Amino acid sequence: MGLHNELPLYKACYDLLIEIFQFTKEFSRDYKYTVGESLKKETIELLTLI
Repeated sequence: MGLHNELPLYKACYDLLIEIFQFTKEFSRDYKYTVGESLKKETIELLTLI
């Protein structure tokens, strides 16, 4: 078995996290700090669990 960062699931989740960071830059101020931070937090937690 390879390293965790070589797994396809890890790579897909990491790419999703990068997209979320780019996408949430365009959110309005209200949503940036509620929905945006929640999305980032959950995706980082998913990466940690992998």
